[in-house]
Parts: sequence; C-alpha cells; structure tokens
Amino acid sequence: MERQYQYFAITTPYHPEVEEPALACRRWVDEQGTVHEESYTDELAWEPTAVLDDVEAKGRGKIRPTTGEIHPITEEAASRFEAIQHTRVHRFDPVDGKYNYFKLVDDVHAPWVIRTWISPQGYDLEETHTASGWRRSHLRSKLERDSMGGDLVPITQEEAEQQ
Repeated sequence: MERQYQYFAITTPYHPEVEEPALACRRWVDEQGTVHEESYTDELAWEPTAVLDDVEAKGRGKIRPTTGEIHPITEEAASRFEAIQHTRVHRFDPVDGKYNYFKLVDDVHAPWVIRTWISPQGYDLEETHTASGWRRSHLRSKLERDSMGGDLVPITQEEAEQQ
C-alpha cells in the first residue's frame, strides 16, 4: 500500500511566508494505525520528528512549545521546500567547490581531519570529518586560543578521504 502523506509548512517570525517556510513536515499513518511525523531536515532528507506535535502543543498548555504556525501545503509545495532547504544548506559552500584539507596532529587524539574554505559571504569556515560525514567545527579557533594543543598539517583531498 502506498503511503498517503499530509504535508505542512511551519512558519515562524523569521520565516513568515508559507511559500518559504522555516520547515516542511509531513504525517502519515502506517498499517497498524500509528501516526508518523517527518521533517525535511538540513541533512536534506525526510527524518522522524515531533515538530508538528510540539507546535500543536502550544494550544494545549505545553510548558515549552515549539514556536511556529502550521499551514497545510501540497506535495508540490513540499518539493519546492526541498529545493529551498538545499539552497539554505549549501549557501556557505565555496564558490569554486575547492577546500583546503588538514590533519590535526597531537599527542592526545587520533588524527582529526578538517577542511577549510572561504564562503561566498567572506566567512572563514571549517568542518571536521566524522563517521557520519563533514560537520561544522571550530578546531582552528581552539588551537589559536591555546585551549587545545597540536599542529595542523596540510594534506590532500585523497588523504582526507582515507582517514
């Protein structure tokens, strides 16, 4: 049986337009009658969430409800949100697609791999390679503040991908 989804836009004061909401969510009911909620996340995937329930809870006296308003939308509007979210997630990517790669070498940790770049907005950014992919980090600032020891050694992209 094909899943039947209900789609919703969550608007907030920072993203007040239904056409460009803060978040898109969907609900569906499985064969056992269990209701499932998913949000289109910054991982660019539909993932389980409780956002709809949390926003609805503000009317039920929940102590810390999620801020926002729920608006039913079409599947096409949800697809448009997927494109909006892709743009949001990648807005700080390097224009030329090139990164600088480094290995952090110290006496305490296994070598950490980071990549750095300058965003289109001029920000000097970095990410650390983790088991689940690249994640924003601040290792360079910790090294600069002397709150962490070690040296950054330049490496190639191929070496970074092998770590």
